[in-house]
Amino acid sequence: MSSLPSDICESAPGRKNQRLRIIILILLGLFLIYLCADLYISNSLIKVNNLSVDNSKVNSTVRIGVVSDLHNKKFRNSNQSLYDNLRTQEPHIILTVGDMLGRNHTEEEDIEYLQEVLMKLSQIAPVYSSLGNHELDSPMLEDIRSAITASGATLLDKDYTDITINDTPLRIGGLSYYRDWDSSTIQFLYEFSEVSDDRFTLLLCHFPEYYEWGIENFPVDLMVSGHTHGGMIRLPFVGGLIAPDQGLFPEYDAGLYDTTCGGKLAITTGLGSSPSFVPRFNNRPEIMIIDVN
Repeated sequence: MSSLPSDICESAPGRKNQRLRIIILILLGLFLIYLCADLYISNSLIKVNNLSVDNSKVNSTVRIGVVSDLHNKKFRNSNQSLYDNLRTQEPHIILTVGDMLGRNHTEEEDIEYLQEVLMKLSQIAPVYSSLGNHELDSPMLEDIRSAITASGATLLDKDYTDITINDTPLRIGGLSYYRDWDSSTIQFLYEFSEVSDDRFTLLLCHFPEYYEWGIENFPVDLMVSGHTHGGMIRLPFVGGLIAPDQGLFPEYDAGLYDTTCGGKLAITTGLGSSPSFVPRFNNRPEIMIIDVN
């Protein structure tokens, strides 16, 4: 019986190994392309996240734009893409719910940046602002407060204002700090939530974990938060990987949640990252738009 030449027999496994190496290299190349593309998209291209909230207190739709966790970031031509996206959505009001500033800039840069952003947002719609941990931890907190007011925005910190939009009465309040032993915070929440008329209550609070720590006990129709950055890295079918004050796999990381008092908690993934050198992944920068119907 004749047999194949020995050189042919010996080369067959070699060709198989070579094909396997080529396949592995192609797959690695495709993964690197995907990784680079997503790192660019998740840190540069803003998306609009449209949500809807139904409430019997609302007579006609109120559209709310939400901006959070900008961290001194600039998207295309000094944030022009941020303003263009918001302007296209035509919100009735814009909420900035904290951490508009980072920690790697001079005091003068921070103030100029904050004023420019809020002034341009105010040209789109009335702006209501609350403070985040980056502002609260800043040594120039009082200058930040003054800059927010000077820009044309309304700063709300344990304070609220009553307005009307589309024949719908709203009470908008802001809370930058919550502890159940802080009597002034508790007093504010009682006054804010106990409305005498059929008025929709909207609370700005940078920290969603404050809901679990006690805000859940107050009848707030809609609480809007940021702080989580969507978990920074978002895993398919799982959600955010890690969030400040909640740790790994946070319960409240992004989107809309039902509250125990019949309201809603809305958490935006925000626009920047913190620390700034840690990139977002599978997690595009977000403007949240909430239609309250």
